[in-house]
Amino acid sequence: MSLPPACSATSTSRLSDSVYELYNPGVESVLDVVFFHGLQSSHTSVPHLSTWISSGSHKEVWPQTWIPQEFPGARILSVEYDASISTSPTHGRLDLYLTAESLMHNLIFAKVGQHPWRPVILVGHSYGGLVIKQLCVQAHFSESLHRSDKQIARFLNSVTGIFFYGTPHHGSSSFFTPNGTKLKDASPLLDYVKLLCADAGRLHEYFDALRVNYKWSIAGVGESRPTTFMLDAESQNAVAVSREMIVVEASARYGDFTVEHEDHISLCQPESRTSNTYIRLTSFLQSNKVNRRRLPDNLQTVPKMAMSLHSDLLVEVQKILRTGPAAVALCGMGGVGKTTLAKLLFNELCAEYEYTCFIPRCTDMKNTKEIEDKVNSSMHHLGKQLTQGVEKWNPTDLRQQTLLLVLDDIDNGSHVAFLQDIVLKNDCANSRYIVTCRDRNILNSLDSCVFDVKFLNPESSTKLFMSYAFPYPTEPSPSLNKWVPKIVAKCDGLPLTLEVIGTYLKTKVRESIWMECLQALDEAKDVGRLDDKLWAQLRVSYDRLGSQEKEIFLDAASFFSNSSWKLREAKACWRVLYGYKDIQWQTLIDLSLVYDVTEEKSIQMHEQLRSLGIRLASGWGTGGRCRTWTPKNVPSRFNSSNYNESIAEGQFYSNDPGSSSTDMGTHIEEVIALRISRGTPIEGIIPLLHEHSMLLDLRDIGQMKKLQYLDSEVFMRNEVGGKLPKNVTLLRLRGDVNNLHDLVDRGLARSLAVLDLRAPLTCLPTTVSDFQNLEVMKFAKCLFEDLPEAFGQLPRLRHLTFRWCENLRSLPEAFGGLSQLQSLKLKDCWSLEALPDRFGNLSQLQSLKISGELSQNCLRASEICPSYKAW
Repeated sequence: MSLPPACSATSTSRLSDSVYELYNPGVESVLDVVFFHGLQSSHTSVPHLSTWISSGSHKEVWPQTWIPQEFPGARILSVEYDASISTSPTHGRLDLYLTAESLMHNLIFAKVGQHPWRPVILVGHSYGGLVIKQLCVQAHFSESLHRSDKQIARFLNSVTGIFFYGTPHHGSSSFFTPNGTKLKDASPLLDYVKLLCADAGRLHEYFDALRVNYKWSIAGVGESRPTTFMLDAESQNAVAVSREMIVVEASARYGDFTVEHEDHISLCQPESRTSNTYIRLTSFLQSNKVNRRRLPDNLQTVPKMAMSLHSDLLVEVQKILRTGPAAVALCGMGGVGKTTLAKLLFNELCAEYEYTCFIPRCTDMKNTKEIEDKVNSSMHHLGKQLTQGVEKWNPTDLRQQTLLLVLDDIDNGSHVAFLQDIVLKNDCANSRYIVTCRDRNILNSLDSCVFDVKFLNPESSTKLFMSYAFPYPTEPSPSLNKWVPKIVAKCDGLPLTLEVIGTYLKTKVRESIWMECLQALDEAKDVGRLDDKLWAQLRVSYDRLGSQEKEIFLDAASFFSNSSWKLREAKACWRVLYGYKDIQWQTLIDLSLVYDVTEEKSIQMHEQLRSLGIRLASGWGTGGRCRTWTPKNVPSRFNSSNYNESIAEGQFYSNDPGSSSTDMGTHIEEVIALRISRGTPIEGIIPLLHEHSMLLDLRDIGQMKKLQYLDSEVFMRNEVGGKLPKNVTLLRLRGDVNNLHDLVDRGLARSLAVLDLRAPLTCLPTTVSDFQNLEVMKFAKCLFEDLPEAFGQLPRLRHLTFRWCENLRSLPEAFGGLSQLQSLKLKDCWSLEALPDRFGNLSQLQSLKISGELSQNCLRASEICPSYKAW
């Protein structure tokens, strides 16, 4: 038989005794594809390569060279095992059972199937297909007998599909027995395979039951041409013995199956990327490259080149985490790559732990209660967020369970104390904790191994910069190329600066722009503090934004980022304020100033860029504007130990241009954003209730003539509605407000884009239709029983939510006139019994969630909106 010829080893990495890595994407892979070879004519060959050599003119190992071009994020592996049909002291003696047992351990050691979000696809040729089936069957029985073997369970759950090349699922009478020909030194393995083929039905029956249980996708191809058998195939004296069909169609047919015009060997050796046998496999990979059963909710997004830039440190830290101590700290200035390293470590290790949690930006959480709440709401178990749906949990569940916890950017002793408390309560020696920190002194009381994250060296810096400035295969022009080392040198080896400056210069082809950028970076070198110097470097990109892009960036950094507001709500406001178009936000994404997130998620950006935005937005005298009321920005009765009430009255509310308090009066009028929450003052937030229970005087809000964003999460008095400035675009109120008349009368109807009210509203006025720019509307605990017909005349309303409006009995027929409505949520509106007849006219409705009695009786919901969910 003409089995695959010997093949000299190409560039591969040996991950374990039997597993070879043909291709690694260099970043966190999104898919593992593992190839299993068939029987071999000689033990001197390298079957994990020779089986898969293309029959075209280039004779290349096609899984190694072709597949990465179509699936660049996939890791390609090939396994080797004893499959020789001739015997020797070391080969041709293992049976299928021992082979499968050994391979399972080697695959686990190579981390195959150990990441719950990374799917695994197995590809087998001939006998290799039988190896796959035996491997899966033995793994299932082993996992059933040893419930504690979670690695095997992860493997079985990670497999999404199996592709077979000419596998005898139902046996083969001529399988390696051509015309009774006797092979020289025939191995015992050959006799075993003959017996296996005779009893193939039993293995196939077991395997097919597993396929149903694990929902594996199955596909394959079979031969239609006879195969030429050779004796001494690898010598010059090779003699053709016969031509026979090895695996007939009836035996090979399984799953999504086709017959190709190939023999048994050429079936897995396509001539080119246009060959049917190759196209069939890539189509299968495409359809099964996502693990449909379990995608982790907390997989962290990392830059493409992150792993290669810090590979040595990454390996070193991983070794420490696997052997101890339990805690590892990554220290360094902001922008040096600490968070990226923490994300890489989390992604690499999280599959090994029962519980996982990644907490970003701990610096925003100033006390233990805040960080504790964040951990409790972000905890995941086997990749699934515990606080979602019906699966509730208690922190005591963590005791003696393996936990991987990352606290990013801790900056005070309370953060360290919280971590020490978690370690004590968890009480598990195999748990691991990772923290990032800018100040090494904070870690003095923490038993941890501390790593200093260094600046990138010139070579890595250039590599990173080039990946952003010239992301395409084309080389930069000589006129620009000469500026590269100069600009890279000015970035001081900081990944964040290299990324931001590189993306800014990506589309710039004029040499004068590069020269101007270098000059701006050169000016930043004289800044003293490292953080100030970094901000000066990052500002090079900000300063070159258009005026509207600058406004949007500052709003995003100082108000929307690190808040409960979503990107869609920010965009709704910007459409009113700046005539927003999507290209403006895309510009910020393209320049790496913000992260690319969907509209249903909160705005995200690097902490140093957010700090730059807050710094720019908080400075008095910056174009006469101040975006945020903070304890640092605005002297108040709450944050000054020598505050004088009588003097402050004159300072805050004086309209006398000649008054000595004019500057402070101007300041209060220039505030654009005000966020009011309970608790201790933190950056960007001022409490409504002071520690001495002194109420914030509502005149403070009334004096903010340019106020655009008012976000109050606490109880406010009824009269506040009549005191709101006319420019408010986003409004969240909690309190005694019982109607919307004041909001309309004050002129808010023209500017309001986002309205979130939790108040005992008894009715909505017919003038509600005056809110022509309103896109997001949320009502909670309101007392109205119905809505006016004018409610259906809101031309831009896209997202509508009613929560705990227990008196709401009906929606108006005009509701069907909300032509732009995309999402509707009705939670616990117990009196609402039916949807209006014209509800089906909501042609743009994409998301519908209903809870309460209506969810049980709403038979039309799934017909109206395919994505309907009972809430």
